[in-house]
This record gives sequence, C-alpha cells and structure tokens, in this order.
Amino acid sequence: MMISARRSFLELGFYDPLIESIKDLITNKLFFASKDIVAFDAGCGEGYYSEKALNNLPGLETEILGTDISKFAVKNAAKKYKDNFYFVSSIYNLPIAYESTDLILSVFSPIMAEEFKRILSKKGHVIIVSPASNHLREMAELIYDNFRPHTSNVIEKMSPLFKHDFAERTTFKIDIKSAEDLLSLLKMTPYYWSTGIERLENITNKNELSVTCDFNIDVFSLDKSS
Repeated sequence: MMISARRSFLELGFYDPLIESIKDLITNKLFFASKDIVAFDAGCGEGYYSEKALNNLPGLETEILGTDISKFAVKNAAKKYKDNFYFVSSIYNLPIAYESTDLILSVFSPIMAEEFKRILSKKGHVIIVSPASNHLREMAELIYDNFRPHTSNVIEKMSPLFKHDFAERTTFKIDIKSAEDLLSLLKMTPYYWSTGIERLENITNKNELSVTCDFNIDVFSLDKSS
C-alpha cells in the first residue's frame, strides 16, 4: 500500500523541486573521473528518484542501478523504468563489487556507511536526502498535540568513514487539492502506519491542504585518512 501510494503521489510531480535540486547539484557541484558513471539508488522504492534524478544529466552518461528490500517495490520499478537495473537486497549486504559505483543516492532510506564505502569508487560521491526540521509540518500538527521538528543524524552516521563536503536545503510548499492525493501522501509517511484512526481523521476528512516540504541534502566523499 505504501509503495502504491508513493507512485500515485510522486508521479503527480509534487516533489519536482527536490528532483531539480538533486540534478543541479550533481551537474554543477560534483566532479567525476569520467563522463560515464555508475549511479546507484540505495533504497530505490518504486524507482521514482533514480529515474528522475539520475537520468538525463547534462554532460554525463549514467548507468542506473537500484535496490530495495521490498520485492513489490523492485517489481514496480523494473516494470516502469526498463532502462535501469533494479534488484532486491538489503542495504546492509549489497551484491555490488568493490569500488564499482561513482554516485550513491539515498532518499529517506537506511544508511550503511561501511557498505557505501566498500562499493564507492575513489573519486565518487554520496548524496543523502533526509527530512529537514519542518518537513510535512502541517500534517504533523493535525496529528500530534505538539509538533516536534525533525532531527537528523546523517552526518554522525557517515562521518567516521566519509568526509562531509557540503549541505544544501530545499524547502517549498505544495497545495494538495484532492482528498485522494492527500491520502496518498499520508500513506507514504510513518504517520499513517503509527497513528490511531481518530487522529488520522483530522487529515483524511480534508479535501485540501497546504504542506511544507523541507529536505536536507548532504554530500559526502571518501575520507582518504579512513
């Protein structure tokens, strides 16, 4: 249900500003040893981010790989984005050769720094997208009595093995004008799966909502001293 909701919502283009931020960052701020790169989506879900953010990059030719622990997600990704290669695996034990990927993208997915280091080429980059403090704030305020801003431990998880090169933040508002689209967004989040029906009705009874989308984008490269 979560995978179907992700596809229904993301395909509407609500997160296009995030996609453009990632593509702009790769194109204008990252440098690779060759224009032909292997790009890997770690925790690809139904494949939206790998297809939209890693494909058609100016000046680069990308071979796109993606993995997810969900067989249903991978099946959906492979069926829709036939030019990419998707497979089922755990992020903690990747069936990928040493130093064989040039770019790793992780969007709202588990992080395994040791495996990322093992598979990343010496001049490669890791991009990790995580929720910034106000992500989906308006939805949370309808569910909880007190809003707690999101916190991030991405740098803490990556810093023993990687150098934190820089961080960006992408924030924008989306206006959802359909109860169906709002429900799809809700089902993408942990809120839907961990909140009682009574609280969820504060959202599911609405036909429209303006929501803040707030993302941290952190970029890492190999720490040569590690």
